[in-house]
Amino acid sequence: MQEEEARQGFTPEMIDMMASIWTRSIITLIDVRFQNVASQYPLEQYKMPSSMFIYAYGGEAQIQLNETTFAMERFGLIHGGKGSLLSITPKGEIVETFMVFYRAESPLFFKKHLQQLLEQVNPFVQQFGYTPSNPILLRDWFQRMMNGWKRGKAMDQLQAKSFFYHLIHEVYRDLEGGEIRYLQPDPACSAKKYLDKHYREPIMFQQIADMFGISGGQLTRLFKKREGMNLQEYLIQRRIEAACHDLKHTEATVKEIATGAGFADEKNLFRMFKKHYKMTPSDYRKINALSMQVDGIDNDSQLNYDERELASLVKSYRDGESIMFGSLRSKEMILAAAISMMMLLTACTSGTPANNGGTVNTTPAQTQQTTQQEGAETGASEAVSQTRTITTVKGDVEVPNNPQRVVVDYLVGDVVALGVTPLGVARAARGEMEPVYANQITDSVKVAMEPEDIMTLEPDLIILAWSDESYDDLSKIAPTIYVPYGDMTTEERIHFISDVLNKQEEAKAVLNAYNGKIEESKLAFQNAGLSDVKITVGEFSDKSNYIAGAKHAVGELVYNELQLQAPPKVQTDIIDADKYWGDVSMEVLPAYSGDYMIFLGDGNVAADNAVWNSIPAVQHDRIVKVDSSLSWSTDVMTSSALIDYIVSQLLALAK
Repeated sequence: MQEEEARQGFTPEMIDMMASIWTRSIITLIDVRFQNVASQYPLEQYKMPSSMFIYAYGGEAQIQLNETTFAMERFGLIHGGKGSLLSITPKGEIVETFMVFYRAESPLFFKKHLQQLLEQVNPFVQQFGYTPSNPILLRDWFQRMMNGWKRGKAMDQLQAKSFFYHLIHEVYRDLEGGEIRYLQPDPACSAKKYLDKHYREPIMFQQIADMFGISGGQLTRLFKKREGMNLQEYLIQRRIEAACHDLKHTEATVKEIATGAGFADEKNLFRMFKKHYKMTPSDYRKINALSMQVDGIDNDSQLNYDERELASLVKSYRDGESIMFGSLRSKEMILAAAISMMMLLTACTSGTPANNGGTVNTTPAQTQQTTQQEGAETGASEAVSQTRTITTVKGDVEVPNNPQRVVVDYLVGDVVALGVTPLGVARAARGEMEPVYANQITDSVKVAMEPEDIMTLEPDLIILAWSDESYDDLSKIAPTIYVPYGDMTTEERIHFISDVLNKQEEAKAVLNAYNGKIEESKLAFQNAGLSDVKITVGEFSDKSNYIAGAKHAVGELVYNELQLQAPPKVQTDIIDADKYWGDVSMEVLPAYSGDYMIFLGDGNVAADNAVWNSIPAVQHDRIVKVDSSLSWSTDVMTSSALIDYIVSQLLALAK
């Protein structure tokens, strides 16, 4: 997409206009340089003092102009305007570069005309990069240009300027020919630089992907291939590194550090610390305070700070163990070492040395402030550490006692019924359909269930039911519970989700009301003489018909919960065969049709369809139409509303 946009920016008309500007402008060569850029000493964030052409060759490299990173394979010609930030990072050992600095001015008698042209396009500040059609010729011109410039004589510098004009002509001839390959931005590298710069801010990964005209999933794949981790893992790592630095080197509170590092709140920081380093931020601060004091006593042993101190100071190693100071130690050993250090320091400072002529006093205000801060941090740590273990089909998952930031993909109605308003809901739950719980989720964020999107919400719990394909990625963001809703009854599912949300009492009330409605409905059917009628549930149209079985959301409700009967063919061919639904042609549809038909969705059958019109339920207008808002989900709120609707419609038709 970027290449197509670049081609559109260099149409024959635009190139002719830019050539006219070059012809009418006064060009002053400022300098011509040659530089070897080594991989261990890359050129970083060089602010260009003038407009520049950069010709690089000799191997692969990443060339960055401002926020855009270009991937160069063997040769690359880059142009940028004054003030642009230039970085060159070789992928191999070295990349050779020529740099031409120039300034363009307009003569007085051409000023008005040139100004009109420059308002349309300014070639002196344009940013572009491409692989030249004749790289060897360009290299020769750059070399001869530099040789003439360095000799310093007027005739030699005049020759250098002539080669510069040869260069401009060759560049525009390449652009006009359209056969060149534009240097494409490197999305993974640019995304990394963007995260390094903006990690303290709220991040929307799709917005980064939009810069390159690719999908969020494609950006994630490119980034993971390059960095060995996905976007949210890298973002978490950067934020934790920032928090670690602040914990070691500032007196800020944990809440202030969490906010400053980009976390939604201190609870999120606590959870990430416990997950990655098996300790709380306060514990990390205390341990590092002790190690710094010990370093002060023994100056022969120092820990070097390399801006990634956690990589060497503390690493998670199996469950419940840490690598600290380069050695493997258990939690008990860490605690014992910390206590020993504290006792040693206390012994060193508790006595009054003979030569000590004074004492250090702590004011009551300082003592109170310290106590309050430690108390607040301890309270927060205890609140976050209050978790429960839930056994799931994916294994045991540790969840917070009272989750506050819940994201749900499918069973939103179950969560809402239990008294929890989700922070985020899947787009399917808030798309064009108007769910029955719409008023309860007006403040919920509509989100795609992609890790990059969910990451921005900083959830403390994710409930996944629609598909488990993204379970592994989502579980790296927050505790994730997979609900195999198709294998659970409504009662089993509500009890399970209530255990996850710690809403057991609410679950009893919800199920009592739901089961009471089921019993009332069955009694109403019995009184209306509908207990023995045959019901067909499906989606119908002239082209295809899908007959629901008992595994279908509506089929389960009709056949299993309301205990209405299916026609014999539906029972044997679909329900007994344990099918979600069966694909039935219009010609054989009458054999699957019952006394009443529950018509799902927005399909339509032609008014003159002879087979459809021959079905008794159609002839006697015993059709119950159910729109998508009531038939797409099995959650308890939608099911409850669907029961009310089906019962009222069937009773009305029975009269």
